[in-house]
Amino acid sequence: MKIEEIERLLAKFYGGNTTESEEEVLKDYFRTEDVPISLQKERELFLGFFCLDAVPEDCAPAGLGDKLSRMIDEKAEEEQLFFHRNRSKRNWRWIGGGIAATLLLLTGLGYSIGTMESEVCPPTPQDTFSNPKVAYEVLQATLLEVSANLNKGIEQVQEAREDVTKINKEILNEIQQ
Repeated sequence: MKIEEIERLLAKFYGGNTTESEEEVLKDYFRTEDVPISLQKERELFLGFFCLDAVPEDCAPAGLGDKLSRMIDEKAEEEQLFFHRNRSKRNWRWIGGGIAATLLLLTGLGYSIGTMESEVCPPTPQDTFSNPKVAYEVLQATLLEVSANLNKGIEQVQEAREDVTKINKEILNEIQQ
């Protein structure tokens, strides 16, 4: 077979576009011993892909499948033992967590019931002043203080409003120029 034809099939093979019959042609060609030096690297690579009889050391060693199966079975048994051993610990953790959550819930309910009773029956208000004239004087002083503070706040708001008005006028003058 011509080298150009083999190179074309190899390019097609590496592109993933070969048919099974074309791959068989390549396998048959690389099984022969009279492969040119320019295709020796491809021969080694191709023989590695298909593990052909020409290079038996590239094939999987005998008994490898049995050894792998045995190792997989051992790991599966170890996994089963690990999860079986820890299952009882996990169950106790769930039980302990459930008990703790229940106690916390009961404590919260007991506290809320205790506070609800005090809210349902509020204490009876008591008089703070025994003399009505003293109570009136204290109320009047408190209202005067509130009024004075309110007036101070209103004055500050008016000053701020005047400042904002001045700034708005200045901005409008700048924009119009």
